[in-house]
Formats: sequence, C-alpha cells, structure tokens
Amino acid sequence: LSELLASSATKAVAEATITTERPEVKEGRRSRSAAVNVYLYQVTPNAALRNDDLPTRRADGSLIRRPQAAFDLYYLLTFYGNDKTLEPQRLMGAATSTLHARPVLTREMIETTIRNATNSNPGHYLAESDLAGQVEKVRFVPLPLNLEELSKLWSVFFQSPYALSVAYRASV
Repeated sequence: LSELLASSATKAVAEATITTERPEVKEGRRSRSAAVNVYLYQVTPNAALRNDDLPTRRADGSLIRRPQAAFDLYYLLTFYGNDKTLEPQRLMGAATSTLHARPVLTREMIETTIRNATNSNPGHYLAESDLAGQVEKVRFVPLPLNLEELSKLWSVFFQSPYALSVAYRASV
C-alpha cells in the first residue's frame, strides 16, 4: 500500500514521504514535513473465506495444502504537512485518487515490491511472502467513517491530536 501511494504523494507534494507508524504528531512535524502515514489499526476475520481452506491435512496427518487465514485489514491513512499551502489536503486527494483508480494490488505490483526490497537485503521480511501467488487479489475500499466513528478511532491514540485522515479496508 505504501509503495502504491509513494509516487502519487511525491507528485502532489514534492518532498512528501510515506511512513508506516502509529499516527502521532512529533514536535513540529505538522508544519515542517509533508507525509502520508499508513497505519494498520484493525484486523478482522473475513466472513466469506474464513472456512474456505478446511481440511488442510489428511487423516494420517500429512499436509494436503498450507493453511490459509483470511482477514480484512483496516488502514488509517493520515496526512501531514503545511496547512497554509494545503499539503495535507493535496496528499489526501492524491492518495484517494490513486486508490480509486487502482484499488487492486496486482501480482506484478507485489512481485516488484518484494524484488525491490530483497535486492538490497536478501533477509528482508518480505523475502518469504507468497501474496503474489494467491488466487484472490487484495482490493482497497474506502470506509465511510462518520464523525462519531472517527472520534472513537482517534481517541485510542493517546495524546495525539487529530490529523486529516481517511480509512480503507483491504480485503480479497
């Protein structure tokens, strides 16, 4: 997801960075540096696929196929930057436009991300990823959070003031 958003963010704001941290405003971060933060805040079982891979072993205990866990991942995209030049708003526009135009992670995108990560570091945590080989593709869908839901979500980030944000669900 962060790789998908990186190019559109730098087109919207030249110095923009992509981070994957807990949404917190570090001292001076809001006015100093433009950034899109991608934060996984919730994981739930995918109701449609949760029992799709049963059984995974034969009666003698030998493996039929590798077990698969089906989850929906909920991401909060938070936008930082100089409000006077509308950097957070421009970054949000770029991110939502990108995810609207390209809501599916293709096999090629996943393979490229894994290859780029492992070329410089063969022991990278993505080295053993088999996401590109899965039958189902990952799709990003915007979540319609009303003011109450957004307020509840931001209340879990202790002493972090609200920053412009949108939520997306990643699911097969």
